[in-house]
Amino acid sequence: MPDPDAPAVAACQFEPTVGDVNANVEQIDQLLGSLSDSIELAVFPELCVTGYDVDVAEVHAAKIPGRLTDRLIEVADFHGTTLVVGLPERDGNALYNDLVCVTGDGVAATYRKQYLWGDEADRFATGSGPVTVETTVGTVGFVLCYDLNFPEVTLAYGRAECDLLAVSAAWRESYRSDWRLLCRARGFDGTCYVVGANHAGDQRGRVHAGGSLVVGPEGDILVETGDGKTTVAESFDRGRIATARERNPVLETRRARET
Repeated sequence: MPDPDAPAVAACQFEPTVGDVNANVEQIDQLLGSLSDSIELAVFPELCVTGYDVDVAEVHAAKIPGRLTDRLIEVADFHGTTLVVGLPERDGNALYNDLVCVTGDGVAATYRKQYLWGDEADRFATGSGPVTVETTVGTVGFVLCYDLNFPEVTLAYGRAECDLLAVSAAWRESYRSDWRLLCRARGFDGTCYVVGANHAGDQRGRVHAGGSLVVGPEGDILVETGDGKTTVAESFDRGRIATARERNPVLETRRARET
């Protein structure tokens, strides 16, 4: 039986206002305010701080830590929740599509997208590899949208025995079935939770699929947005991970073969 006192995780989706950072951070704040106090980790969509537009992302990109993350740290501190949020990073002359993990104490981790989709490759530099961070719900790894298509990305997280993958996306409606399939596959492959946050709505001609979800470590969808829901939450149960890894011992088998 799940532990009733277990922490919970949430996937949050919304339709950002392209180019209005203040409005988008306010949306993040409001969504967090709608969640229960048991939520310890909340995941938000790709580039949601600026809206998904490469030109706009380039204009608003900032150093990390910096003006974009300072606002998010304040929000995380107020709600007492660890946030995983998509935003653009400026590092010298390089522009990156990032996920940042922030708490009330500051930036805990920064992940740069490894596989760039379409015209992203014309502007963004490529991230160099996986990033993990220790949180109150365990070891978390990061995945950004198109990264989800590449099992080798999440294989690295499997080797690190991640408990949860935070997946942030701007996944289009025309690929909705792929989104659900790949989130489930990555949970099953890694015998870990997947918290997938996707954009909703229409941004400059891109119709997004929504469908934010939490996948369990056996690859089953535990909760999913629908019927107007903008957030979904699920308890984080380490017992479920242990059961999944006993039933599907891929991590143990891989480790044995590689030693």
